[in-house]
Amino acid sequence: MAHVPLDDAKQLFHETNPKTWSQFGKVLHQHKGKVDGISDTLIDLMMEMVPYFEQTHQPFPNTPEQLQDLLNRRLAATGHKGVP
Repeated sequence: MAHVPLDDAKQLFHETNPKTWSQFGKVLHQHKGKVDGISDTLIDLMMEMVPYFEQTHQPFPNTPEQLQDLLNRRLAATGHKGVP
């Protein structure tokens, strides 16, 4: 069961500049394989979401909280729990 914690959403939001899904994907890739921080399983799940958000023209969220909500809603929609 996956869930994006607010701390992770804040970190990813602040590191994503410019605020685009493409850049978000690059930030996720930079986090993959690191011992500390966001789990690789969660990184992989979020990386799978990037093309979906790009194809559906989903605007990038304006706040870390909106990013967390959007990611968790998508996790829930794809059967990965998401919203606790």
